[in-house]
This record gives sequence, C-alpha cells and structure tokens, in this order.
Amino acid sequence: MIAAVILAAGESRRMGFPKALLRYRDKTFLESLVAAAGAAGLDPSVVVLGLDAAKILASVRLGPIIEARNEHPETGQIGSIKEGMSTILNRPVEAVIIWPVDQPHVSVRTVELVIEGYRKGHASVVVPVYQGRRGHPVLFSRDVFEDLLNAPVDLGARAVVRAQEQAGRLLEVPVADPAILEDVDTPEAYEDLLRRSVPGGDP
Repeated sequence: MIAAVILAAGESRRMGFPKALLRYRDKTFLESLVAAAGAAGLDPSVVVLGLDAAKILASVRLGPIIEARNEHPETGQIGSIKEGMSTILNRPVEAVIIWPVDQPHVSVRTVELVIEGYRKGHASVVVPVYQGRRGHPVLFSRDVFEDLLNAPVDLGARAVVRAQEQAGRLLEVPVADPAILEDVDTPEAYEDLLRRSVPGGDP
C-alpha cells in the first residue's frame, strides 16, 4: 500500500484563514485532497491538523481517514510530516506521498504518474517535474521513513531528498501539470486559482 500524508497544520498567516477550509470546485481544499488521494488509490490517508483542528473537523466531511496532530507550529512542515509518518510507521505501507493542503488542484493523473514511476524505478524518492522544476506531492519509500522522522527542522524533508539524490535513488517524473509548482498560500494566489478554475478563465 501507498499512503497519503496530507499536511493541513499550517497557521495560514498569509492567507488569514485556514487553507484547509478554502473552497475549490464545490469542496474545501482538504475534502478535495482526501477525495483525490482516494481516487489515486492511496490508502490510508493521514490528515495532519494543527491548532485549527477543531474548527476544521467541524466544517468538513472526510470519510475514513487517520487524524494526526501537530500543535507546535514552530516545527514547521517537517514537524507535520513527522507526526503523519509516526501514525503509519507500524502499518503495512511501502511508501507515502506527502501532499500539502494548499495544492488541491494537482491532478489525480499526476499522482498516478508518480506512483507509476516508483513502481518501475524502485527509487527511494520520486518527485514530479514540470518544465524542469520540481514540485509536490513527493513520494518517499519505506526505506527512508526513519530518515524523515530524524530530519533536522532547519532542512526538513529537503535533507532526505538531497541525500537520496546524491545516492542516485531519486527519480524525477515529468508531468504536464503546473499545479505541482503552485502553493496557494496568499489571498491573491487563491483568487487566481478560482479565476482559472471557472469556464472562460485563463488556463
């Protein structure tokens, strides 16, 4: 099995509102990601929530998920990754896809291509690439789970990616999906996403 760890614990300071609860195509960002993870065959889906957990859980319908908490925002994204990873460490999971909640518009096909790359190449880290630039979500195989759990806060998951690249165990998968590069973390970025998601909007 390949699991999803959806990172939704950020403070959303620049947005001024929990990003997990922003709406995109009739769903919240978080509902969109959980649905997309299921459509891509990821199981289980772990949702890492933070200080806004109660507000978020009262506002969404997520179905069967595993909930994790990161109530220490100073630990940043790697703190959330570690909390999510700890919930699946003893489960029969061969790999995990780390998916930030502010990328609800990444296509299911992109995730499928990342998985296909992992199946064919047996890499430890698989990264989607659009026009030569790496983005998210990123797949990590079980052999680097402990590395993620021990990653330094200042470098985070980048330390694991860098080490695996140096060891020749990183695979880049080209995708036709610019969303992998787009973090929707400001009101302006959100308005741009909404404009592009309606008929007649820019591609």
